Amino acid sequence: MKKILILPLILIISVILAGCSLAPSNNSKSGESSFVFSKSIWKSTDGGKTWKVKNKGKGKTNTTNADVLSLMINPKNTQNIFAGLRQGGILETTDGGNTWRFMNFKSEKVYGLALDTKNNTLYASGVWEKTGKIFKTSDDGKHWKEIYTSPSAGPLIISLVIDPKNPKILYATTSDKEALKSIDGGTSWKNIYLASAPILKIAIDSVDSNLIYGITNSGIVLKSTNGGANFENIAKKVNQAVISFSGTQFNKLATNPSHSHWIYLAGKGGIILSKDSGETWQKISTLNNPKKFPIDALAINPRNSDDLVYGAAQAIYKSTDSGVDWITSQFDIKMNARALIYNPDNPNILYLGFTK
Repeated sequence: MKKILILPLILIISVILAGCSLAPSNNSKSGESSFVFSKSIWKSTDGGKTWKVKNKGKGKTNTTNADVLSLMINPKNTQNIFAGLRQGGILETTDGGNTWRFMNFKSEKVYGLALDTKNNTLYASGVWEKTGKIFKTSDDGKHWKEIYTSPSAGPLIISLVIDPKNPKILYATTSDKEALKSIDGGTSWKNIYLASAPILKIAIDSVDSNLIYGITNSGIVLKSTNGGANFENIAKKVNQAVISFSGTQFNKLATNPSHSHWIYLAGKGGIILSKDSGETWQKISTLNNPKKFPIDALAINPRNSDDLVYGAAQAIYKSTDSGVDWITSQFDIKMNARALIYNPDNPNILYLGFTK
């Protein structure tokens, strides 16, 4: 009798213990770990009228404090989006933002992202061991190659852009006030301009790739009509615009996706537009007071230039009539709007990134 009673007891205990290992773990093949990061990436599917947070991730977590410095959409596959972070590297989604994954890239301060869709090559700037660098990958981020480095710790790469007409041509700017150019996909670089202050961004005209612009953190606006061989300071033409400005009023720069020679400036001075490569300017009325809350993000509908969206602090403003009327969206977040991008295939879809 004792043996008969002991045997069932042993079997019951064995089943209970075995049950602990039957549930799939986060690291098993049948399951994958999930995470939620800060509410720093949002998506709109109605042209910027309403927004939903997109902060769910899967796989290995580099950080849950996703401080967004840059956003980029793959023009060949608009479900594929990249977010460069202040810390943690690069987030990537292949399903339009529903699920994000960290790429195999742990460099910090990813201010610049550029994609060569023809050769499936992604370029990214970052800081590794306190030194500003540029990297590229041609195998979806499995391996990265360093293609540029600053001479020592300190200087950052603060802008990176690729020529859509010729993906071998890259432009980059540094916090050391340099503008750099490569014509061989980053194999070699040339210093094409030394500014009086760091160039925050370089933008290329949508039609004429030789027409490029730059803006410094002191508000100087630069223009080149020969691919960076020479630059003209057009700040005086900006200051002689229909409205008088003083001091550093602009630090954001954008070209129009569908109109050649159209260029926008934004910042404490609001938004101004030139339709003749910076020769003359006109004001686009904003809803908020930009002197109090500067415009930190701007996007223009690639199919309708009357349709634009801008961000200031924790709010987004949307106009369909070139700034005559606006609708607003407020975000419950202690960060500021940093990056705005339209989906080039469907302008009803926009993505928004926030930073500290």
